[in-house]
Amino acid sequence: MVLTETLRRQGEWLFRHRGWIPLLLLPISVIAIRWETVPPLARSGWWQIGCLLMLSAGACLRVWIVGKVPEGTSGRNRREQVAEELNTTGAYSLLRHPLYAANALMWSGVLLRPAIWWLWLVGMMMFALVYERIMLAEEAFLQRRFGARFQSWAEQTPALLLCFCRYRPAELPFRWRSVLRREYSTWWTAVASFAVMEALLQWRWTGTLGLPMPWWYALGVVTGLLLGLRALKHWTSWL
Repeated sequence: MVLTETLRRQGEWLFRHRGWIPLLLLPISVIAIRWETVPPLARSGWWQIGCLLMLSAGACLRVWIVGKVPEGTSGRNRREQVAEELNTTGAYSLLRHPLYAANALMWSGVLLRPAIWWLWLVGMMMFALVYERIMLAEEAFLQRRFGARFQSWAEQTPALLLCFCRYRPAELPFRWRSVLRREYSTWWTAVASFAVMEALLQWRWTGTLGLPMPWWYALGVVTGLLLGLRALKHWTSWL
């Protein structure tokens, strides 16, 4: 089998299971924080805030992207690729895979929290190996779906590195309902992942696996948001 075809098939499988991929980093994080030397930088409140800002920047970037794209694109579908239209404006005029660039920011915000540099490096290597294949599968699908139009857009738009000189405003207005319908699980995962890192650090520093009370409040808020929006999505027509 041709190598690109093998990578594409791997990408299709990874696309369907991408929601579980971050869990692979949990045992690595446990090993790193429990047995590696945690730098004093990890205790800095400013470092914690910086990592939270990086995580939030990725989440906000996703909100901007998802709120501006048409229905039937850039969704959270798992079973198969879906693209009723080819996104070429807004964030998609800057780079071909803006959602994955946002994900990279979010992964970095979480993985940098313990300030163990090799943990971040391992995580980013895993991110690159996984999403390289997913992007290959997505682009193969878009090539079949849109043909020459996709080819023309792909030739002038970088895959992941921003190119502000080609920015074209999105044609659709921002839609909060679309964001709420698609992104609530992302917000929960982001807060939960950061909270896990905080709990592991507390375990290393105090010997007790626990969380400061503000994190319990944050988890309660995002869990309530997740359950409420999920109920609205499945039981009403509002979302």
